[in-house]
Amino acid sequence: MAVQFSTAFNATTFSATTVASALVVHKFGGSSLASAERFHAVADILLAQPQASAWVVVSAPGDTTDALLALLDAAADQTALEQHWQALSQQLRLLVTRTLSVATAPLVLNQLNSWLADVPVAAQAGRHNDVLAIGEKLSTLLLSHLLQDRGQQATAIDARDFLRLDGQQVQWQQSAELLQQLVQPGFNVVTGFIARTVDGKSITLGRNGSDYSATIVGRLVLAQSINIWTDVDAIYSADPRKVPSARAYRQVPFAQARTLAQLGNPVLHAKTLSPLADFNAELVVRSSYEPEQPGCRVSRQAAIEVQFVTDLADVVLVTFPKSQQVTAEQAAAALQSTVFAVPGDVKSWVVEQKNLDALLSFLGQQQIYPRVSSAQYQAIAWVKPAAKQQQQLSLQAAHWLERQQPAFSFENAELALWLFQPPLSARELTEFHQLLLPSQVRLNVVVAGTGNVGSEFLALLGKQQQAFTGQIELKLAGVFNSRQACFSDDLTVQNWPQQLATAPAYQKQELLDYLAALPSPKVLVDITPSKAFAEGYGDFVQTGCHLISANKQGVTLPLAQYQQISALVAEQQVSWLANTTVGAGLPVQRILQELQSSGDHIQQISGIFSGTLSWLLCKYDGSAPFSEFVTKAQAEGLTEPDPRDDLSGKDVQRKLLVLARELGLTLDINDIELTPLLPEGLEQGSWDEFWLKRDELDSAVAATFATAKAAGQVLRYVATLTVTAEGPKANVQLLSVAPDHPLAAIQACDNVFVIESDWYQANPLVLKGPGAGRLVTAGGIHADLAILARQQMAAAKAARHSQAQAAAWANERA
Repeated sequence: MAVQFSTAFNATTFSATTVASALVVHKFGGSSLASAERFHAVADILLAQPQASAWVVVSAPGDTTDALLALLDAAADQTALEQHWQALSQQLRLLVTRTLSVATAPLVLNQLNSWLADVPVAAQAGRHNDVLAIGEKLSTLLLSHLLQDRGQQATAIDARDFLRLDGQQVQWQQSAELLQQLVQPGFNVVTGFIARTVDGKSITLGRNGSDYSATIVGRLVLAQSINIWTDVDAIYSADPRKVPSARAYRQVPFAQARTLAQLGNPVLHAKTLSPLADFNAELVVRSSYEPEQPGCRVSRQAAIEVQFVTDLADVVLVTFPKSQQVTAEQAAAALQSTVFAVPGDVKSWVVEQKNLDALLSFLGQQQIYPRVSSAQYQAIAWVKPAAKQQQQLSLQAAHWLERQQPAFSFENAELALWLFQPPLSARELTEFHQLLLPSQVRLNVVVAGTGNVGSEFLALLGKQQQAFTGQIELKLAGVFNSRQACFSDDLTVQNWPQQLATAPAYQKQELLDYLAALPSPKVLVDITPSKAFAEGYGDFVQTGCHLISANKQGVTLPLAQYQQISALVAEQQVSWLANTTVGAGLPVQRILQELQSSGDHIQQISGIFSGTLSWLLCKYDGSAPFSEFVTKAQAEGLTEPDPRDDLSGKDVQRKLLVLARELGLTLDINDIELTPLLPEGLEQGSWDEFWLKRDELDSAVAATFATAKAAGQVLRYVATLTVTAEGPKANVQLLSVAPDHPLAAIQACDNVFVIESDWYQANPLVLKGPGAGRLVTAGGIHADLAILARQQMAAAKAARHSQAQAAAWANERA
């Protein structure tokens, strides 16, 4: 692996002539390495990555650091020290033997025994940092040998061999030069948490220091992404241990993440983010227990701002004269703890009571003597989007605050902070979270296609939003076509044409990134005729996105592709609705679904499935060439973009395939016998080339029409699917039917579906109505959207009920 390191650093910036392509740093915390099984799970994760090599930063296994701290606390008592040493030695040796092969374990045990032998002497000599380093050194050695057991190249690197700090400042150039001498092909496994000073003393980076090590290494090797693998797969809108209704976010803007970290978030830490302040790498929080989940990205490219309610117990308010120049960030870095500057005209910091003495000592060295509040408080912060509609408290939240009477309150466009005495209970915190982040579900709607039907769908969306007011928010989150794409939180049903007109060109990867970041629930509405776009359904579904498809190409893809997408839909537990692909707004697929789910068995489906051909054959009377009627249908928006898709019968063939798959039949398009209305050869070439040969179509239709008329019959283009014991049989063809036939008495544009089943055998179920037109099709898509909206409302209600039960149970236990 060829890695280029930065060679021009200063206090705030660095540059490099070459950047490693798509390099990733993986960091695994103690909970991810707590047992032999977890070490093997981590190895599985690393071997599943697309790159054959990577940088890996590790914490000490499980609670090893706590055990080492307890040992150091007992250093003055020889008996207690021996007891701690024996327990820890047994625990670590057992971990090694359970993790590695019989051939490899002795190599690591020999090194571990050497380290353990030095512990009592080092503890009593005050070399505490050397003792604390053992946990990370063991994780590094253990994981690198495990990867070697798996046939991989892997090297264990002690971060103290390259990482240099001067006080709180990383010495970037010196560290990069030293690291460049250590890098080897394959996996480079680096200790987290430990480093050296510029004069060679061993130091630790404090609590959560391994996360900090990971971002330092990421910046040194110019990584594109740093994956923080932990025991959670998201960043939540509140602490889920206290607020059961906390929301999981999949993407958080970097600026909001920094604010959240400064407030003491348990997942994000201010020092972790500091190496990324002027280095554009993405930070991804992922769960090593659920590696298949995408995690949560902290990114400068995040398009969507989110909201958080975070709390910090036992804090005091420290107030300064305006003239003092030390920042809260500088104090937090010096103390390795949370110090937050509150918004407002008065210069004040919030600091945890347990860190107050250390803060006052630090400030005293600067000859700064602040005023400290005599009382302790609970700090509640609302990190909010800067969007206009989110800047103010709701009326209900304001009234709730009046009743609680916070001791202090501060607010600006991005943050509001309150100090409470006495502190809020878990129930009250949950109430406040609910008021600040109402649980009304937002269903994010992204629309593909802005043609006749797409524009009609968007025109109707405003009425649909009003119909669901107070139940679910249908948010227009994106609109795009084959040319341009607008993905914005400011998009509305009123301004989308103007927003789209000035939007950049459509790119599939941008759509995928946006869908991945968009909070769930979310739905992609496909109102395009594009097969290429439909072939990407699997990628869209893997972002956790529901699908509503008015595009027949998706549900009629080759069987293997269709089954693969269906499997992904089931895996991601999302919905795929496509009820307008047959019959426009007629609920034929829903009827089939209901009949089958209630125990009926469909024997045959037949009828007129093309509103276009229905219109043409009803209107055609022989008074003018058939092609003139085609032109009129095209002008009224009743045909496919190329009317030959209708005339060829392929559109009807696809619709019959949709219904066959609705019945669970494994048919492909070529299994359906097709007799086109269009004479052979006219489907080739451009529309203009066809138009020069239209006489062939006119003559063929005229002759067939004359024969039918002479027999007292009418022409109908009919699809039939019969389910037999030998298997399904399907065909599409032009028929002559008598005037009293069920398919004869129709109006122009009508579709007719005749369903014969065990229950509807002697008297078939007939569904008839308009099967083409932009309004009925757009209405049918909205019917699918309404179904999905109700599903999300029911799911949210069930989740709230479950959360309420969990909260009640927790209160009872408390």
